Amino acid sequence: MTDEHRDSEEAYEEESDEGTQEQRGPEAGTEQAAEEGEDSQEERPSAADAALGAARGAGKTFADGFSAMRNVHNASRQHSTARTRLKAMQDAVDADRDTLDHRDEIAAGYDGIVEAQTAIVETAQKEMGESQTRIDQLQAERDDLRAQLEQMKSEHEQSLRPYKKLAESTKGRSDDAALTVAEAKRAIRTAEGQVKDAATRREQNVASATRTLDSSQERLRKVQDELTRLQSDPNSKPNAIAQMQGEIAAELAHVEVARKEVATATSESQSLVDNAQTHLWTQKQSLESAQRESDAARQEAADRKAEYDQLLSEANAQEKELADAIAVRSKSIDDLKSDYDDAAGRFDAAQALLDEANDIHDTPEKTEELRRSVEEQDKAIAGLRAEIEDLAQSEKSIRESTRSQRLVFVAIIAVVVLIIALIVWLVLFKG
Repeated sequence: MTDEHRDSEEAYEEESDEGTQEQRGPEAGTEQAAEEGEDSQEERPSAADAALGAARGAGKTFADGFSAMRNVHNASRQHSTARTRLKAMQDAVDADRDTLDHRDEIAAGYDGIVEAQTAIVETAQKEMGESQTRIDQLQAERDDLRAQLEQMKSEHEQSLRPYKKLAESTKGRSDDAALTVAEAKRAIRTAEGQVKDAATRREQNVASATRTLDSSQERLRKVQDELTRLQSDPNSKPNAIAQMQGEIAAELAHVEVARKEVATATSESQSLVDNAQTHLWTQKQSLESAQRESDAARQEAADRKAEYDQLLSEANAQEKELADAIAVRSKSIDDLKSDYDDAAGRFDAAQALLDEANDIHDTPEKTEELRRSVEEQDKAIAGLRAEIEDLAQSEKSIRESTRSQRLVFVAIIAVVVLIIALIVWLVLFKG
């Protein structure tokens, strides 16, 4: 640590020498240029001497300003570099001092640290052993319970399988019976439609036959009226009366035929209606039978399902009891593992403190070496602080002594920039 600080100081001294030489260089060059200018002025004519003197004066002013700016920059850089080195040295010595204070504190309280941390190590070891023993015991119990649960699930599956199949088969029969009922209801609706159609056709057929009979009877009355008129007319011819009597006989035959057709239509249509009603009654009987079978099948399916559900619920309750016991042990194992980890953390921390205390107690020479290093660093920092104060004073002095030269230099630069801008403007806008 001390050697590094010394190397840094030597490097800084070399930088300071170079900066000093750089500061002297421009000034020496300026003085030499001035002397050469004076010798030249003595040898040239008076008018040329005046112009040359003015040019040299301006050049000297610009050179002095540039040199002043560079000198201020060098002084500021050296001051900043020194302050950076001071901060790095201060951080390093602070870290070393903290380490030294820590080693002194450990060395002063070594006996107490060993006693306290040894007690913590022994207690933590005991807790870890007890936790591990209990963890092993609970894990064995949990494994046994898990095996029992798997065996129980297998037994329950085998014992419940017949009840499950029976419930499924009765459910299938109930569904089939319900389908039969639905088909019977559709058949009844069809039979009811057939009865309605038969009744409609009966009414239509009887009405048609009745209308035919009514027409025949109407024609018969007309013929009879005509015969009566002819018979009452003395001028009627016998042939006409005979012809009319023949027509009456024909109409009587038509009326008789129409009456038979009415009877036939009534009888046949009623037979169709009776057949349709008989079919409807048969379908209703089938529906009642199917409904009874469906109700019985549905009740049986419900009973079988209730039986299976009861057995399944009892099996699930038994399995849940084992699963809960497994969960309790798993929770206890997790808690014990957490306790074990806490004890292990305390063990590791205490053991680390013991190892550190033993190392510091067994190596007092390292503590003394660190103490000497801190003292040397403090001395080096004190010297560097004094050097920084000198550099700060030197920078301030250079800034004050070259203020006018730097202001003139900046003004010259500003004028040159303004002239260039003016020339550019004239070329672009007046050309």
